[in-house]
Amino acid sequence: MEKEKKKISKATSASLFTLLVIIVTLGVTLPLHFIFPDKLTAYWVIAICVAVISPVALVNFKINAESKGSFTEEQKKAASTKIVVAILSIWYADFAFICMFMNWLLAFFILAGLYLVKMVYDIASVLIKRKDSSSYPNFLIIGDFVLSFLLSILLIYKIPDVSLQTIVTAIVAALIGGLLTLLGVMLTIKKSDNARREDELKKAKPLFTFNMLDKEPAGNAIKKLCVPEDLELEFKQEVYAELENSEKSSVKLTKLFHDGKWFELQGNKIMLPNKSCFFSFKYKSPLNIFLAVEDTFGQEYFYHIKVVFLYQMLVSKKLFNTIREINEITVTEMNNLIKEEPKYE
Repeated sequence: MEKEKKKISKATSASLFTLLVIIVTLGVTLPLHFIFPDKLTAYWVIAICVAVISPVALVNFKINAESKGSFTEEQKKAASTKIVVAILSIWYADFAFICMFMNWLLAFFILAGLYLVKMVYDIASVLIKRKDSSSYPNFLIIGDFVLSFLLSILLIYKIPDVSLQTIVTAIVAALIGGLLTLLGVMLTIKKSDNARREDELKKAKPLFTFNMLDKEPAGNAIKKLCVPEDLELEFKQEVYAELENSEKSSVKLTKLFHDGKWFELQGNKIMLPNKSCFFSFKYKSPLNIFLAVEDTFGQEYFYHIKVVFLYQMLVSKKLFNTIREINEITVTEMNNLIKEEPKYE
């Protein structure tokens, strides 16, 4: 039998597509530049390459970053927004570059001035609103500053009046000096905020254990119960256990994976510090059972649950199981186990 062809990952496809876009863009613009050097100048070649390649490269960067880490949907949406802002900023600077070499001076002065104002506003917003410091990545900060610096030099160079050029040079020099100072302060603030956030995330990381049960808990004993929405499924295997949280922070139980499908959890999904809840579900295959939880910051974590069979219930004829092991697992490891799972009869 022929071996099944492995599917190319999304990250690999994105990288190959980016490479293809670069080759096609250069393959079209460079020959045309050499054929029509007066019409398609080197400036136009640079502007076209930047406008076409940069969006694809940034999207490729996002896809590769997501494939190597575990991110929530909110984080992915925020990253998409940042990518769009970065693309628009690059196109803005690219158009200003076109205005410069085409000698559209009025448009160039307006665009360059607006970009400098944007740079000052972004830095000021981070200094004033500390919560925004983590949402303004270092590569955008450095990129904005470099572009602002280059536009300032080009702005001075394009001023036809010598006296006005001297005045603007002094103003821009003072502005650049102030921006460098603000840049240093902002990077220090970002480093401090990131360190504090990392410390908070470590403290909020879920840390819980479980208690094995050898019988179905009685009605009066159940004060808090968390179950998936698969209770109506006719699975003979039933699991009963008690999850016990540590004193670190609250934990939210979100969903459970078994028999090739994710099931949303319901009931008492939030375990407060030093509290516990009964956890029960039914299943057919014991091979891949995963629990998804969230910390107080919405960060998602996954745990591999292993169960052990104890006995068959006399009345219902159900097979009584309990949890014997819970281990944290990465998204990549979990997905690999799911893909490799054999059919369970």
